[in-house]
Amino acid sequence: MDDNVRFEFEGISTRWMSQDDSFIERIQTSNLNQYFIKEHILKEIEIKNLLDEGTIFLKSEKFAKAIECFDDVIFYDEQYAEALINKSHALFSQRHFVKALRYYRRAVSASEDLKDLEYHRLLLKKSGEERDNFPKLKRNIYAGDEYFAKGEYEKALKNYKKALANPSKLKEKILFKLLNKEATTYLKLNDFESALTCFNESLIALNNDYAYYGKGICEYELNIAGACESLGSAVKLKKAELLEKGLILNELGCYLQAFETFEFLLKNHFKQDEMYIKACSGLEFARGRLGLN
Repeated sequence: MDDNVRFEFEGISTRWMSQDDSFIERIQTSNLNQYFIKEHILKEIEIKNLLDEGTIFLKSEKFAKAIECFDDVIFYDEQYAEALINKSHALFSQRHFVKALRYYRRAVSASEDLKDLEYHRLLLKKSGEERDNFPKLKRNIYAGDEYFAKGEYEKALKNYKKALANPSKLKEKILFKLLNKEATTYLKLNDFESALTCFNESLIALNNDYAYYGKGICEYELNIAGACESLGSAVKLKKAELLEKGLILNELGCYLQAFETFEFLLKNHFKQDEMYIKACSGLEFARGRLGLN
């Protein structure tokens, strides 16, 4: 314990950690948002403790709970390398080798220090074996995902359609996700009518936030009534989606919903990048329209 340290601020502290823990570098003054330094430090402590909690779950082989913690950390910071590599290990332990490889690559991209050639070789071997044993449905989905990631949207759409050839045979959990993938591909192709149809089908399969978000985007682009309501029903979204949601709500005059969206986003994003600037601008615009200045 003598070699470990614990960071404390206003009565809130991290768990004990080694003196070379990356958290120490994260909270250097130069890395903190000077406008909200108190809030930023407290959030960093909260996220650090969540990361440590996930690590404890990982060591005790409670992999699903570990992944929940790591996902929350990654929502806060998509480049949080420790959360990415730990999620890779948790997925590996669940025998999701293809996904584990993706998160390993993201972790190494975030921090070269996490390179592990032996683990990488094992991931390549295991993920290759997993792909070889994929059923036809899963092969089409993963092929679609890979084409989508490369920006080859027509090819991605073709594979998603193959996977959706017999929708009645798909479990609702798979069906709604696959319909969302197809719809998102249509969005990339600016085919908002087809995307809207898919998002509506996704909502019939299973009520889900992303489909409401996509539906709202399509309604906005097609100038169809209901965009505010659809977007307002979408809560559990990625940060980029929250930003887009807030910006559109402002354009549609739904200022209170926009204000709440930007406020939530800025409580989870302190890095002063383009997203931060747009969110701050959007918040101030909504605040002004609401007469809160």
